[in-house]
Amino acid sequence: MRKDINNLLSNCKAIPFSEPTEGGKFYKIMSQDFQLPNGKIIRREFLKKRPAAVVVPITNKGNIICVIQPISLSKEGSLVELPAGYAEDDEKAGQTAMRELVEETGYVPSKIEYLGKHYQDPGSIKEPVNVFVALECEKKCSQKLDKDEFITTLEVPKDEIRSMMNSNDIKDANTFIALAKAIFKGYI
Repeated sequence: MRKDINNLLSNCKAIPFSEPTEGGKFYKIMSQDFQLPNGKIIRREFLKKRPAAVVVPITNKGNIICVIQPISLSKEGSLVELPAGYAEDDEKAGQTAMRELVEETGYVPSKIEYLGKHYQDPGSIKEPVNVFVALECEKKCSQKLDKDEFITTLEVPKDEIRSMMNSNDIKDANTFIALAKAIFKGYI
């Protein structure tokens, strides 16, 4: 089965060619050529971004710390999410997760563990999102928000997280995937 999946995944290959076309603070729009299995070469645009991390913070009481911030490009304008963000400079993924957790919530864990990675949209974003779980989180400081950040924290009992996922109260894909990973691994 693994061999069949690997064969299917290798049918299309990226050709080492990229050129920046537009750019901003978080993303740059790039393009890359791909050779299809029939030999045809096509060009696709993608978003180049800094590595990202999302963290599932769990308190000593077993509650999940979520955040709400009014900057979502969704129709709703803000969503229930988990702390997440982009790496600064050469920061490693675990450092990004820890920094974002403390900055956005003021909670500090006794332990942080890597749960894996996923791709937000592999047809348009190259970099994966790294997922972590932060255990035994305690509120130890105030939030360290940027001047344009307005984040509200929310402690959700773990028995309510699944119902929030089922009822579509959690719509952010990174949050949903990270929570599913934590549930699957038995943390929630």
